[in-house]
Amino acid sequence: MYRDHAEYLREWIEFHRLVGVDRFFLYNNESSDDHREVLAPYIEQGVVVVHEWPTPASVERGVPWNLIGAFDDCLAKHRDDSRWITFIDIDEFLFSPDGTQLRELLHGYEDYSGVSVTRLDFGSSGHETQPAGLVIESYLHRRSYGDGELEWTKSILDPKRTVRCENAHVFDHIDGWGVDVNKDPVPRPPPGPIPVHLEPLRINHYLTKSEEEYRRKLDRWQAAGWPNEPGPGWMEVLTAEFDDAIVRYVPALREVLAQLR
Repeated sequence: MYRDHAEYLREWIEFHRLVGVDRFFLYNNESSDDHREVLAPYIEQGVVVVHEWPTPASVERGVPWNLIGAFDDCLAKHRDDSRWITFIDIDEFLFSPDGTQLRELLHGYEDYSGVSVTRLDFGSSGHETQPAGLVIESYLHRRSYGDGELEWTKSILDPKRTVRCENAHVFDHIDGWGVDVNKDPVPRPPPGPIPVHLEPLRINHYLTKSEEEYRRKLDRWQAAGWPNEPGPGWMEVLTAEFDDAIVRYVPALREVLAQLR
């Protein structure tokens, strides 16, 4: 789901095409920027399918934009035309640190109905305002995770064996909650954070981007009724450890984006 993310869409789409994603099911939540112009060539090629998803009159299951409803809608509409679907946000980048394509990696999970992938929170890397570079090269500092520490995940799932979305991070499958990237069963109940794994799959979550962009993000959440104000020292927590695992993709991504321009 996206709202007014036009400036980020092209990098996000082209990055995930590089790592092996074939199609994108996007849910537009009342955007007013030039997202249609950015997405037009992708829609024409059949790479992107856009569903309009306005904000409901009331909060649905605790999420102002009815995100869970959008995920369930995606399952219903695309259950039969997709082998795997991953449910991630525009500020989340799914990849293998060693460069292996998603298609190749997912062959190893054919026996499972879903895979929970650790989402690592990245901070501003000292940027007060939006830098000129790519997202994946501009923010290289994240939270530090100790052995056995828990973190939220996002899901890659077999839609034919998925019942419904439980929350933004976890889906209910016909055989439980699926497995983590090590193929260990995700414990139930309740669905929530699980032990952190950095390989063979991971998600970089650019939670804040620059401090200025994070302020705008918080303002949107608060306007929607969620007082999501971070505590003191939060930005320092999010920049504790240097992590450049994703920059291996920068040259290829820059080349693709240059060709598009």
